[in-house]
Amino acid sequence: MKARRGWRETVEPGIYRTHRVACDSSADQKPGRRCGCPFQVKVPGLTPGSTRMVTVAGSITQARTERRRLMADGRPEPVVVVEPTSLNEFAAHYLRARSAVLSSAAIYSTEESYRLRVAPAFGHLEISEITRERLESWMADLVATASSRRMVTKSVEAIRVILAAAVEWGRIPANPAARLRLPPSDSHTEQAVERVLTLEQLRLLASAGATDRRQEALIRVAGEAGLRRGELIGLRWSDIDFPARRINVRRSVWQERTGPRKGEKSEKSTKGRRRRAVAISGDLARLLADLYAESVVERGRPAEGPVWPGRDGEHMAADTPTQIVERAQDRCGLVENPRPRPKGERPRPLVTLHGLRHTAGSIALAAGVPLIVVSRQLGHSNPQITATVYAHLLSDSQLDDVAAVFEARTSVDAVGGLAATSAVEAAASLPEATLDRGADRE
Repeated sequence: MKARRGWRETVEPGIYRTHRVACDSSADQKPGRRCGCPFQVKVPGLTPGSTRMVTVAGSITQARTERRRLMADGRPEPVVVVEPTSLNEFAAHYLRARSAVLSSAAIYSTEESYRLRVAPAFGHLEISEITRERLESWMADLVATASSRRMVTKSVEAIRVILAAAVEWGRIPANPAARLRLPPSDSHTEQAVERVLTLEQLRLLASAGATDRRQEALIRVAGEAGLRRGELIGLRWSDIDFPARRINVRRSVWQERTGPRKGEKSEKSTKGRRRRAVAISGDLARLLADLYAESVVERGRPAEGPVWPGRDGEHMAADTPTQIVERAQDRCGLVENPRPRPKGERPRPLVTLHGLRHTAGSIALAAGVPLIVVSRQLGHSNPQITATVYAHLLSDSQLDDVAAVFEARTSVDAVGGLAATSAVEAAASLPEATLDRGADRE
């Protein structure tokens, strides 16, 4: 639990570190942690014999240098904040500042895109040196070398949000990355959301691909209830309402992938910070009940514990669900390169773990479940998102339904026929000159 007030750490006599409320040091008061919180130095005050605190944002070396300068000077100075100048420095400052309000997944996505594709091109430059011309040249090179349009989009979004913060904080007058024109999507290539399983393939995966009841339940919850990776990992037995056949999605588990906390897992709110109830079939509810009896009743695991615990009894690792789904597909032949394969060649599964979530939405919509119901089941913030993501499910035969509206000729044709006859008769009675003027207007 985070502290209500930030912790002030004594680094050395006269130098302190004022940790923010969101900083981990404010919670455990562990000294010596590397973080982006500012320093405070104690220096002479406005009147003889008094002291004051001056804030310095930067390293401990900068804090010591500033304190020595002010101690030697002995005169009051305004609060000094050493501001980062290069894009690399500002990006690090931005990520630290926004870590308190953005989700871990959003921070990770921005940091990864920046580190891999933005920093090599612009990291050494000052923010004011990043121009629209440089950005468009960089994006042109990125489009030519990137493996997917999504990679380009994420990279552009990373530098766009960082420079937007620079505008908000008064570092630059305008955002040169605003409204950068992205390359059009290629509608002829298969999109990730289109790589889904059919209902028969999903049943085959759960029955023939899973090695035990635990794996079968995980595959079916992912493919039928449409839970995301973090929601699967964070699911606890107390979240399942067996009589009502509901899964209450309350949390998502995030595992740090980089930095000093790499591998550490923490519970976060779900995407969009909204809880939701997900309906499950009676057959899936019975499977989960059998798994509960096996795990909790027979083996004595905690009734409040995770449905799929890891080796330590807590949440399983982030890569475990992916491995379960990929190996299950290989066992039942749902791969692009079935066995026997050349030695050393890895299997290429038909879908990813997130593809099972798309499978759940695709099967439900194809069966005629209303869009707004599927949107609520999947936890989308707006049905428009569901409509956009699954627009490919509108098959060519369904387009005929639109044309069928204009095929109803029964009563319409009768009225139209009378109108046409009257029009012909009226035209025949008109003078020839009148008809000529009408033809000119056509």
